[in-house]
Amino acid sequence: MSLIKLILPCLLCSCLLAQQDSATITGTVSDPQGALVPGAKVDVVQVDTGAKFRATTNESGNYIAPGLAVGRYEIRVEQVGFKKFVRSGLTLQVGQNARVDIRLELGQQADTVTVSGEATTVDTGSATLGQVVDNRRLQELPLNGRSALAFTFLTAGVVSNSGPAQSGFGDRGIALSSVSINGGPNALNSQMLDGNNNTLSYVGEVSIPPAVDAVEEFKVQSGPMSAEFGFTAGGAINLVTKSGTNQVRGTLYEFLRNDKMDARNTFAATRLPLRYNQFGGAVGAPILKNRLFGFINYERYLLRRSSPRIASVPIQEWRDGNFSNLRTAQGLLVPIFDPATTIQNPNGAGLVRT
Repeated sequence: MSLIKLILPCLLCSCLLAQQDSATITGTVSDPQGALVPGAKVDVVQVDTGAKFRATTNESGNYIAPGLAVGRYEIRVEQVGFKKFVRSGLTLQVGQNARVDIRLELGQQADTVTVSGEATTVDTGSATLGQVVDNRRLQELPLNGRSALAFTFLTAGVVSNSGPAQSGFGDRGIALSSVSINGGPNALNSQMLDGNNNTLSYVGEVSIPPAVDAVEEFKVQSGPMSAEFGFTAGGAINLVTKSGTNQVRGTLYEFLRNDKMDARNTFAATRLPLRYNQFGGAVGAPILKNRLFGFINYERYLLRRSSPRIASVPIQEWRDGNFSNLRTAQGLLVPIFDPATTIQNPNGAGLVRT
């Protein structure tokens, strides 16, 4: 019992902290003539997990389902005197405020009206500008180094301050953090991971750069933002990790890069060695069906590479102390003087030496 008392407050705190990575559905329920229907039961169901949010329309016929995880949803509406209504094909993205208005048909509740197909949802609850990088692009687009945050450069107004080709190869921290959103300073962006702060405030660097296989999607936001995205003079990167579903799904992977197809460096006598191994696995599964889920990802990368170092060294004659053949770039002999013989010029101003 004491263990439950200890864990419960932690879970509640986690729920409160993780609101920034969620989405919201709002809308109205009306009859065939457009009159608003109060007291209708609205169930918003996540397709992959069976999680259900239940709401009831108010006296104005409005409903709201806040704090929803990203993913696929369907909406079920029931009211006496009307056919049951089911709307499927809804996909919520991180930070989205989707509006879905529903019109019921007169009839028996035993009858069901089903509307399927991908629905276009309009975000009317926020003035924030933003672009979502979804899971399909994370999985299918080529990425050298496979760091999810490298895809921030696919969004408008985002540029790298550490080089045009920075993708996380060999650097998962400072270089990926050095981004400017809409011209803002790179150290004053807000980085969030599942609704929690993901920034090392002292240096402005991202704290945890998650692997591609652990990320569901993320959103780069700019412009006017609500107070929850404080401490930003540029923009906010709101990242959501994957979660388990009612089906067991997993991946094993290894990515290899080496020098076999590389060209020799101009200043190197031989082709320099390069070995990059990036490997890991991810799995999500139900612990209690429709109630509790788990997801884990492990990744490691090993990088071995070398770079040429260019330096000038004296030829053998100079190392032996013989500078008799020291010449200018034009081929003229350079006079060699003994610095210990430097004296005042007896015939005038200046110094002379042997």
